[in-house]
Amino acid sequence: MTHGGFPWRNGKPSEIVDLSVNLNPLGVPEAVKELVEEAVKKEVYRYYPQIDYLCLKENIAEILDVNPSLIEVYNGVSEFLSYLPNDYSCPQPNYSEYPCRSSYMAKENDTSFSYYLKGDKVITSYPVNPTGSTIDEKEILDFLESKRELILDESFIDMSDLKSFRRLVEEYEELTVISSFTKSLSIPGLRIGFSISRKKVRLPPWRVNSIASYVFSNVDPKEIRKFLYKSKNEVKRLLEEFRRKIKAKTYESHAPFVLVELPVPTVEINKTLESYGYHIREPNGFIGLRETHARISVREESLKLADIINSISPKTFKLND
Repeated sequence: MTHGGFPWRNGKPSEIVDLSVNLNPLGVPEAVKELVEEAVKKEVYRYYPQIDYLCLKENIAEILDVNPSLIEVYNGVSEFLSYLPNDYSCPQPNYSEYPCRSSYMAKENDTSFSYYLKGDKVITSYPVNPTGSTIDEKEILDFLESKRELILDESFIDMSDLKSFRRLVEEYEELTVISSFTKSLSIPGLRIGFSISRKKVRLPPWRVNSIASYVFSNVDPKEIRKFLYKSKNEVKRLLEEFRRKIKAKTYESHAPFVLVELPVPTVEINKTLESYGYHIREPNGFIGLRETHARISVREESLKLADIINSISPKTFKLND
């Protein structure tokens, strides 16, 4: 398994505590839950969504405080990525689904990774998945000033202590920011992604389903902004508590997850954790990570997980030399 969470069983989601998925520790906002229920009761799934998604774009723009003309919507960020040519450079370790023709390695420090931008066209997450590291703001601004193309995936920015670069999209035509509500609002099943860019592309209709469109055309932007502000504080608290509690090497993080280095391969640790009802992200699919690296989402359950990992002795595992 690479990403997308623990596999479904018998056509239903697993009941395992899946800390391989980086969702908001506060869960789904009540306002979103209510609108999903309202959409089902009104049977909006019987109708096509608004073909130009104008109301949806305007509401998302108000949530993000950007010009609505810069917004385009997708069936998750993954749909946006599927339209890109395979000619970008990408610093590694990074999200594995970017269309990269070439990759280069960030420098691993003691408890962080140092990322830089190299090439004429670069795509990267910010903060970086899976390391939780940042990219220096001056590095990004210098890159944009040189008129080179940059796509920043800010899927975790609204739960981060970092400042979004979406504020600079109108200034730099070379900059595209992509994100979604998947992680920040804990709704991976609704599939609502968006890009913020001065560039215009021709896209097929009906990219966002009618339920997701209804919800985010009608949700109160002030409620979502308030929820996201509260989320930043909760993530900060959990990051500090988890890193303090777990007896393993952790890396500094600006995201709602922590990169950890365990004493034995993560695939072996997961076999034991699943007997406790937990699962964490193994390093497969991430260029530059070792087999002992693990990415762990921070939620209240993560604190219990830290206790379980602390109790597991490396001597438990019979590993081949």
